[in-house]
Amino acid sequence: MSESTHGDEAILGALINRCGKMRMLSHRVVVTLLLANDNASASETSRERLAQDLNEFAQIAADILPGSRDSKLPTSLKRILEHVEAVTPSQSEIIGKFIVNGRLIEDRLASGDSAHLSKSIRELADFVSTPLLAALNGIVDGVNKALDHVVSNRELQAGSQSKMIRSSISELEKISRMIMIISVNASIEASRVGEAGRGFSAVAGEIRGLSQSANKVITSLRAQYERNELA
Repeated sequence: MSESTHGDEAILGALINRCGKMRMLSHRVVVTLLLANDNASASETSRERLAQDLNEFAQIAADILPGSRDSKLPTSLKRILEHVEAVTPSQSEIIGKFIVNGRLIEDRLASGDSAHLSKSIRELADFVSTPLLAALNGIVDGVNKALDHVVSNRELQAGSQSKMIRSSISELEKISRMIMIISVNASIEASRVGEAGRGFSAVAGEIRGLSQSANKVITSLRAQYERNELA
């Protein structure tokens, strides 16, 4: 079982949390805009918070959106996300629309252009509460699907490796038994020819000793394998 597989699982697990955080960030953007618009002028602190939330939302989006050049995810994970279609084209479009509209309102707020600002913020609030929320929920499900895909592949690989190990141990046991039988037969034949077979008898004894040593190793391997299977 490779360390990279476990690494993929950890990254996807963290990504699920980050995608969930996008819901909180989008709502916080709207709240900040509503509060800033209620005041005569937005404070520097509120503008900074708005910029930070939009930037964080955009970075998470960059990691998960198909074809993104700014994604910081490993290439293997980007392929898996695309393979399971963790983010659909319509979801990707909705995410992009929120970022664009959020940036536009942010710029107008910073420049003091308040014309139709309240209407734009209300429209963004409606957008966040319905289509964006549905898209983000769907994306979380999609990344969960990618995680299930990685876990399933790991289990399949582990099962295949386990089967191969069991088969190898069984083959070694067969070979060890065959060698023991050959050595016993050789000893019997050597004893029949008396003095002339003494040297051959010694060789047969060495072969039998080798078979016994090999059998101890095989027994140890099987015991270790069974402990690992139960762990």
